[in-house]
Parts: sequence; structure tokens; C-alpha cells
Amino acid sequence: MQILVTGSRGFVGTETCKLLEEQGHKIIHYDLMDGYDIMDFEQLLDMAVDADRILHLAALARFEDCDRNPKLAYDTNVIGTKNVAEVAKYYHIPIVYSSTGSTYMPITQEPPITEDFQTRGNSVYGCSKAVAEKYIQECNPHIILRYAHIIGFEKRHHGLVGNFISRINKGMKPTLYNGVQSNDFVSVKDIAMANYLALTASWDSWNTEYNIGTSEELSAGRAGDIVCEVFGYEGEVEIKKGREVDPIRFVYNIDKARKCLGFDPQYSFKDAVLEIKKEMDKNA
Repeated sequence: MQILVTGSRGFVGTETCKLLEEQGHKIIHYDLMDGYDIMDFEQLLDMAVDADRILHLAALARFEDCDRNPKLAYDTNVIGTKNVAEVAKYYHIPIVYSSTGSTYMPITQEPPITEDFQTRGNSVYGCSKAVAEKYIQECNPHIILRYAHIIGFEKRHHGLVGNFISRINKGMKPTLYNGVQSNDFVSVKDIAMANYLALTASWDSWNTEYNIGTSEELSAGRAGDIVCEVFGYEGEVEIKKGREVDPIRFVYNIDKARKCLGFDPQYSFKDAVLEIKKEMDKNA
């Protein structure tokens, strides 16, 4: 099977393409790093002509980048996704779209979060992805995967895990923002497997949305403790005010993905952090 992967050189794209190739699939790389822009509809149309599936990963994905440049976030995440969706419809190509748990914000129901929770977003990033989902839902067939908080070696400089690792390695106190809020952390390796399972799913599993996480609910404080344990840090942690857009509780119900896609996450939070350390030691 030939799969057009937008954002193929990115954090999730790299891990996913590696797995897809191991499973015998051919990748049609479509990444801005190679000069391929999802804002260029004609370029997309030309590249997708022989594709059997589309995996749309390309996005402006960091909260800070979206807040700094809301127009670029809208252009990339909404208009860019609309272009990819239009190409999928033009060639009748099944499309898998990488969305985010940020579309569920603000959470007004009691977690665990199911796919029936309302989606709208309460940040520039979350809103742009929630709107983009509407264009994907016009495609037939489609699958939308709403990722939980992804961690992995290539993201070791960002988020709670990246903050702790970076500051520990520099001999500084890690910074914890709030600490009581919870999250569902998922390894990029499990995300890659979810992408593969969606792309190869039976047709009765399409035209719907799936939560992709672990259902392991960890407070930020406990997650920070685990990072400190893995990296051998026994010092103090600095506590600061958290982001207002973050919910008090975020954890997924992933029963639907388990049942319909056969998704079974293999990495606990600690396992994923150990994998990051192993890769860092290898590359030291």
C-alpha cells in the first residue's frame, strides 16, 4: 500500500513512517522540510495521485507557536487540512487525521473522556484542530485520532518531561506548573501503532473518531517525580502557576479504540521515560 504522509519528517511522522515501512508499506513523503507545503493544493493533488491512503499529520502543533501567530495556526491547521481533505475527496482516498485532546477543552463533563464529549477547544491550537476536524468529517471514508499528550525522544525538549530533563541535565531545579492537574501521557511508539492500525483498519471501523492514549491518569506532580527517579535527581522542584487552559483532570477512555482498532498501548509513562533516557544515553 502507498501512503501519503503529510508531516512525515516530524516527531510523530518519523516514528510512524518507520513502522509503516517495516510493515511493507511505501511512503510518499510530504513535508515542508522537503519543500512540500499543504497550503499548495496543486502540489498536493500531484503528489497524491497514486496514494492508497493519506495520513495527515502536518500541523502547527505547539501552543506557544499558535499563540504567537494565530494566523499561521489557522492557515496551517485549518486551511491546510481543508486542502488535504479536498484532495482525499477528489481521488476518493481514505484519510486518517491526527487530531488532539485539546479539542475537548474546556472539559465540562467528568472524565474519563469519551469520544462523545463536546469538541471546540479553548486555545488557538485546540480551536484550530477542532475546526479542521469538520473538513475531515466531510471525507468518506475518514478516521480521526485524538491523541493524548505525546512523549518521546524527539520531544525531549518540550512539555513537562522535556522541562524536567533539560533542567536536571543543566544542574537546575525542574519547574512544575501547578502540579495537581492530571494528564494521559502516551508514548510516540504507541501513537505510531495507532496510526498504522487506523490506516489498515477494516471498513466498518471508519467514519468515526478515536481517543488514543493509555487511560493511565497521572498528576503532573507524580509525572515529575517519575522523571526525577529515572534521571537520578533528588533535589527540589520549583512550583509555578499553571496554564489557565489546562483542565484539572485529563484522562481518556480508550475502549472504542481497543475494540474497533485493536489498539493496546504497550508503554506506561515510566516505560516511555525510560525509553527517552535509553535513547539519550545512546546518543551521548
